[in-house]
Amino acid sequence: MEVGRIFTIAGKEFADALRGRKFLLILGIFLAIAFVGAMLGLQNYASNLEIYTKALRLGADFSPHWSIRPTILYVFMRMGETVSILGAVLGIAMGFDLISGEREEGSLKVLLARPVFRDEIITGKVLGGAMILALATGLALTITLALLLMAGHLPLLREFWLILVFGAVTFLYLFGCFGIGLAMSAVSRRSGEALLFSLSAFFILSLVVPAAGAAVADLVVGKTPEAPQIVDEKDLDLWYAYQEEFDQHFTLRASIVQVANLFSPEWNYKEITQAVTKPNFYLITHGPADDSFYYPADAEPEFGVILGYLWTSIVALLLIPVLFLGFAYARFLRIDLR
Repeated sequence: MEVGRIFTIAGKEFADALRGRKFLLILGIFLAIAFVGAMLGLQNYASNLEIYTKALRLGADFSPHWSIRPTILYVFMRMGETVSILGAVLGIAMGFDLISGEREEGSLKVLLARPVFRDEIITGKVLGGAMILALATGLALTITLALLLMAGHLPLLREFWLILVFGAVTFLYLFGCFGIGLAMSAVSRRSGEALLFSLSAFFILSLVVPAAGAAVADLVVGKTPEAPQIVDEKDLDLWYAYQEEFDQHFTLRASIVQVANLFSPEWNYKEITQAVTKPNFYLITHGPADDSFYYPADAEPEFGVILGYLWTSIVALLLIPVLFLGFAYARFLRIDLR
């Protein structure tokens, strides 16, 4: 494998994408949605800050959710919500015709007739796609940071590092969707088929599998236990038994649903970005159900604890590009162009 040839192919893919109307159109829509999401995030940040200030003035014992001081990271959380769907479209659009499109045009045969190996071609295409997605992610973050600075909000050092983490997670999400598109491109003879297969695969992973997981969970755990009627202290044993049964029921159902959700790149992306942009809120909502004040709302978030809750989503999000790109790589090496 010659590194120079890989970078040559990657540079060609990068330049072709920048000149292509398809990419420029989707990128423009993606950045416009990111801009709208950032504007909505700024409004959300201002309203939450106002509510938080009023709650402090009242000095009352209010919900721990409103005890969390809003930060400018709320802006990125809202931006992530708005780009999660269109970001998937952008990633898929960058990969679905990289192989099938060239098979249709016959240019893939011409390329393979040159002194270049198949593994160099597929690696160069992946690298070129990654460069394009990194550019799109960087532009979206730059627009959001510019809006923050224009509004007079300067990120703190810790917030700046979390913004970079948010950008890295967003790139990984887009790259996973790119992997889905490239894998479907490797098994399709036409670009239309590859696009249909790619969108179907994303739809199944993001919507069908989680919905099926919830249905299976309901089927496995059965109906929710009914609370007993407590008349006097003699019935307390029945109440304690009900609580234990209810906790087991809830825990089992939540575990099955979570396993199904791990197949969804969109769910994993939202789970991770919520933990990055609203760490205190994430800890409170994932803490003990019977103690909402277990994690202090005004304390520095414990990122080691967050990672303990989040590691499965991180691994699942990493596996999406690894599995789909690995499949595309293996399929391309054996593809028959006759």
